Amino acid sequence: MKRIIFLLGFLILAISIQAETPETLTKRLESETPELAHAQWSVYAMYADNGEVIIDHNSQMSLSSASGLKLVTTAAALLELGEDFQFETTLGYTGSVSRRGILDGDLVLIGGGDPVLGSDWLPEAIQMDSLKNLLVSAVKKAGIRTVRGNLVIDVSVFDDQVLPTDWPWIDIGNYYGAAVWGLNINNNLYHLTFFPGKKAGDPAPVKKIEPKVPGLTFINHMKTGPEGSGDQGYIYCPPRGKTAYLRGTVPAGFEEFTIRGSIPNPPEWGANWLKEALAEHGIDLRGNILVMNTPGDKSVMNELLKIQSPPLRNIVSVTNKRSVNMFTEVLVKTIALHRTQNSSTATGTREIKTMFETLGLDMKGFDIKDGSGLSRSNMVRTVHFAQILAYMYKTPLANIYINSFSLCGSEEEPGWLRNFGKGTAVENNARIKTGYIENVRSHSGFVLTRSGRMITFAMICNNFTSSTRPINEIHEKIVIALAEL
Repeated sequence: MKRIIFLLGFLILAISIQAETPETLTKRLESETPELAHAQWSVYAMYADNGEVIIDHNSQMSLSSASGLKLVTTAAALLELGEDFQFETTLGYTGSVSRRGILDGDLVLIGGGDPVLGSDWLPEAIQMDSLKNLLVSAVKKAGIRTVRGNLVIDVSVFDDQVLPTDWPWIDIGNYYGAAVWGLNINNNLYHLTFFPGKKAGDPAPVKKIEPKVPGLTFINHMKTGPEGSGDQGYIYCPPRGKTAYLRGTVPAGFEEFTIRGSIPNPPEWGANWLKEALAEHGIDLRGNILVMNTPGDKSVMNELLKIQSPPLRNIVSVTNKRSVNMFTEVLVKTIALHRTQNSSTATGTREIKTMFETLGLDMKGFDIKDGSGLSRSNMVRTVHFAQILAYMYKTPLANIYINSFSLCGSEEEPGWLRNFGKGTAVENNARIKTGYIENVRSHSGFVLTRSGRMITFAMICNNFTSSTRPINEIHEKIVIALAEL
């Protein structure tokens, strides 16, 4: 009799477990997760082929998504510009070159906004050493040995507001807060290395900066943090600034520790870098460095070299997988320029919303201030993400777009998603774009069910006061449940 009762109980338990749908799992996780008690949490999942809703939990909420927003911007860029789109950077000169190699005119470098010029984050991009050789060789090939005029850097392709209006001050000056210019180079960043002290509270002197940024000085308030505390250092410096304030901590236990900052004026830095490269090869620049926000007369310029970026599909891949804010903000400005001839960020964000509305998507509650998600003021709904993902799934761009997201469980992917769903139906299946800023966590993407259907999903949590770990864990459970369908 006891055996029968045990078997009945086990059967009832098995049926109850089997009956838990992703929707009911979501509701149970919310009730069982104390970290969600005072947070705002939204989950939406749907079949990509017919739009059938699987989970709709608080999808009416407009929330900040952090870097999850990049899935919208990169989708818009592929749709608007095309996968083969390339940025162009042009080198030329005005005036004439004498037989003695004297240029009686200016050397001109025209930026096209290329976000990956000299970037080591994209193997297909022209690396800094190769870029130097290309530029110097083009000048030498033209017979130029002396430049009597100026080195002009034309950055007029974009407007002169190089940052979105409401990025936090704590982020600006750090590499992930790098601004967007008509000439972007070397990821617009530098490495700043410190000597941590022996114990927490000790000063952390600056050891070196690579590459050197002419004219930039530091006021160093950096301290040493406890061992294992990681990078808690911040660089405060506005675009075009000459003084950077260093605050926070770098961890004890290291002989040296490096953080990354944003170059305050990449066009100016690039001009100095090029001037030095020319001097190394015996080419004398006698004029000044001029960064111009107004376009020059291209009809009087003699073109020496045109450098094209890798195609947009490659840029989108590194943008999503490495979550590069600067790359995404370039795409916003380029979309704006392509659609309206006005390259402002405000125009770009407005045009992105209009684009998806025109495609028939419900964009109510969608209001963004940038394209990367660094702004806390961005407001989106999980249904926006899931529907945009589903739309892209049905386009010829599907493979390019989906593969730009990190593959869960793959050791080849950057970031922590290599452990997400490990040993489950999610491993080497789900592709996810994550997002994180303080008190914001999001996971959005694609997962294939056991029955062979594609699901698009989005999960966003705002205003939690815990670490991200419990949020990650409940999001992981939901994606696993979707994969098991």
